[in-house]
Amino acid sequence: MSEFLLQLRWTGRFGNRLFQYAYGASYARLTGLEFQLPSEWEGTRLFRDQTHRVVENEELRIALRSPAEGPASNRQKMDVVRKYYPDAELIDAELIADPYLKPGHPICHANLCAYNWALFAGMSKAHLKNLLEFSEDVTRLDSYKRYFDLQGLYDVAHLRRDDISDAQYNRTHAQGYSVISRESYLQAFRKYGYAEDSIQWISDDYTGKWHAGRKRRFRGGWEYPTGSQYLLPIIFDWLDDFLKLYFARTIFRANSSFSWWGGLLSPTAKVFSPVMDKRHIYGVDGMEELTVDFVEGNHPHWLDGKPEIVLSD
Repeated sequence: MSEFLLQLRWTGRFGNRLFQYAYGASYARLTGLEFQLPSEWEGTRLFRDQTHRVVENEELRIALRSPAEGPASNRQKMDVVRKYYPDAELIDAELIADPYLKPGHPICHANLCAYNWALFAGMSKAHLKNLLEFSEDVTRLDSYKRYFDLQGLYDVAHLRRDDISDAQYNRTHAQGYSVISRESYLQAFRKYGYAEDSIQWISDDYTGKWHAGRKRRFRGGWEYPTGSQYLLPIIFDWLDDFLKLYFARTIFRANSSFSWWGGLLSPTAKVFSPVMDKRHIYGVDGMEELTVDFVEGNHPHWLDGKPEIVLSD
């Protein structure tokens, strides 16, 4: 009888995908069962250990490449899974009381894996930091060597913008993210004793409205299911930002899974996080930005109303 965990699809981009990978890897660690991926992803190139393999069955692998999402798509994918594993079960990893169960048959999921406290409870910081060590392709980069030499010597603030600050996008797409005001960061710098002019900013503001200069940066493409476009010699267009977070002394992070992971994996950083106790969708609920408080620690969720992210050691 086969037992394993199969991820039916990737949800979101790199920071969100890391949660899906972390769940699968944690499931394998706790149960001793296999975790199978729907495809290669950014982590295939970024991380040294490729412990968890892409599903090998060709028909199933092709079916899982479909970008469609939702109940109908999940049923279609499960129909293909059950051709080979008739007793396979689809679970909702965000709602199930024990996402690390061993039911005696294959289980599948198609969730973000970032909203259920029970998912976090089964994740170990030490395990994930070991699993997500950078590959030689990354450590050979000039940017990696530059930030490695500066590790623990600089402080950064991550200001998230891009789609969440695009009013037209928000009016035509489902959006759950508020825009945190720059003033929130300035208040946090003063609160914790940091000089504003000592902070280096990281932002995906390509308009230049909030973060001058970013609009001059090259933007790579993106394609489902593999994700971000592979670019030589930088690997991914956002990797320099992630490395800058990773080696910082201090991170004032955004309401973002991207900088949440930068804070978790960093060997050097103290993290301060925004407390998302309300929601205001830019361009939908008005054009205002939220002013929020920051607290020390990486535990606040980046979305309002979600459980704190507390992992075991």
